[in-house]
Order: sequence, then structure tokens, then C-alpha cells
Amino acid sequence: MSINTLARVFTPHDNIVYSANDFRQTLRIVFAGMIALSISTFYNVQYGVFFVVYPVMLLSLVPVFNRHVATQFIFSAALNCVEMVLIIGYLSQWPIVMTLVVFALYVMRFRFMSQGPLFLFGSMGVVCQSVMLNFMSYPANSWHTLLSSNMEASVMAVSLSALMHFLLPDVEPRQPPPRIDKNAARVRHESLLSGTVATAIFVIFQVCDLSDSLSALMAGILILFPMHYRGAVLSSLWRVVGVVLACLYILLVQLILYDHSSHMLLMMPLIGLGLAFSARLHVMEKVGAGVGFASITTIGIMFGQNLHPEQDLVFSDLYRVVSVTVSLLVTLTMVFLVHLILNRFAATRFVVNNPNA
Repeated sequence: MSINTLARVFTPHDNIVYSANDFRQTLRIVFAGMIALSISTFYNVQYGVFFVVYPVMLLSLVPVFNRHVATQFIFSAALNCVEMVLIIGYLSQWPIVMTLVVFALYVMRFRFMSQGPLFLFGSMGVVCQSVMLNFMSYPANSWHTLLSSNMEASVMAVSLSALMHFLLPDVEPRQPPPRIDKNAARVRHESLLSGTVATAIFVIFQVCDLSDSLSALMAGILILFPMHYRGAVLSSLWRVVGVVLACLYILLVQLILYDHSSHMLLMMPLIGLGLAFSARLHVMEKVGAGVGFASITTIGIMFGQNLHPEQDLVFSDLYRVVSVTVSLLVTLTMVFLVHLILNRFAATRFVVNNPNA
């Protein structure tokens, strides 16, 4: 099956166009991902997943770069560090209070995403908050290293984005995405729905001690980005397909190189090839967090966590596919139930004025 056919299956768009701007964005994602992975591997950073995932997420979700983008990204990371110190450092002895504060922060960030202009600030805040809450909740993890890694990775992501846009600028100006007209009830519905489910995911991961299931955590959080039930269902399908494709490719790369996977000159071309396939699919889908984006982030998470040949690779890939699938099913169930409850009240009822929204 060709990549065009695959994209046609999983994107709602009838006409798939791969423009010169799309090609430039694909190159930016690939080169930024390879540079970020090379830096994190060379310095053997403890939280390499930050250094790899942040740049590819920024360049995938935001095809332009300007001061507004950079400010939102950096400020979101800095604010998140302060919040995590206060939450984990002072509120962890009162679990109920801590959970309520986490819920309030999630709702606030999803509200920014729903309203539009501060979408990047809200979305990166949701990702940072979810990952850092998971890491900082376990005593074995160093807070200082985690916080510094988060800020360093954020600065590096913005720097790489600026560099890639300077070296590989768009061929023609991009048109801003169309604004979706949302009434107050829909904004409340989206923020409360996503904030409630994200908080439930946080509680589940804490109670069940799922410290090694970062892929499952990210899967559950990222399918909330559409912020409504129908979008979450489509996002779940795309996420599963993207994760499976990425896991199969990573397994193939590891089996090909196996004893030589520590040689970056041999590993990087194959990683770049996987990123190129995923990035090309992502820019053709034009649906945000689709199959290509799921594949890109899975490659970033798995290689960012330094997957080594001495590990049981088949089990590692199978575990990620199964854990992600279970996470998506549980998350979708919660989204459906919360959606039903919120739609019972006029103040939080989800009504779509535009059928394409």
C-alpha cells in the first residue's frame, strides 16, 4: 500500500496534496529529530525523551515559527516547572487537594486550547504537566534533573525550530487555519470533558504504579486534543495505527543493527528514514494528531528512552502496543461517560454549529 493510499484511508480530506511547503516541513521535522536524538545520545541525558519529543512535536503541530510561538512554548515549560514543585513538594501529603489542583490546571489549559489563540501554550502545558507529574511522583527520580531537563529541552526545541525555519523556510506564505466558532457552552464542555478525563488518567497511573508506561500515558492524553467525543474516537484509531507502524519499524531497525545499534552513524539514517515516512504522512493528513503524528511521537519516545539491543525487543514493542490499546479503550470509555453527563446540562452541552468542526 502506497503512502498516498494510506493517507487517503485515514484522513477525512478528499484531495491529498503534498506541496512544496509540506516538503519543507517534512525536512524540518526529520532533521530536528535527528539532531535532537544525536545531542541527547551524545550527552547521555537521563530524560532523553524530552529532548527528542519536544522538537518534533513543536515542528509537527506548528508549521510556522515566530516570537508568539517561542514565547508560548518557553513560558509554558517554565510555568509548569514552578507548578510541579508546588504540587508535588507541598500538596503530595494531601492527595485529594493535590488532585483538585491538578484538575483545575488541566481545565485551565484545555480552555486555552478550546479558545484558540493560546492553543500551543495550553497543549504543551498539558503534555508537560502529564509527563512531569508521572515522573516526579516516584522517589527514585531526581527533581533537579527532571526540571532542568524539561527547561533545557524546551529551549533546544525552540532553537531547533528557529534554525530549521531559517535553513528551510516555506516556499510561499501559509494561510492561517480557519477559526472555529464556539459558543460558551461548547468551550465549557470541551475544557471540563478533557480536564476531567486527564485528571482520571493521572489518578489511575498513580494508583496502579504505571511508571514505565509513558507511551500509554501519552496516548491517553493526546487523544483528548480534539476535546470532544467524536474527535477522540477518530484520534484513538489514528493513534493505534501510528503506534503499531512505528513499533514495527523500530523493531525492524533494532533487528537489522542489533549488536551495532550503539553506532550512531549506522542508526541515524534508519531513524531519519522512519521520521521521514511518518512526517510525510503527517503533513499530508492535515488533521493534527493523526497517524503520522502518532508515529513520529512513538519513534521519539522509544528512541529517546534509549532502547538497547540487550532488551527483549519483541516484548518491549508488544508491551507498548498492548498498553497503548488498553489506555485508549479506558480513556474513550471515560470520555463517553463524561460527554453524556455534560450534555445533560444546557450550560455544558456540546452543540456543533459547523458539521466540519
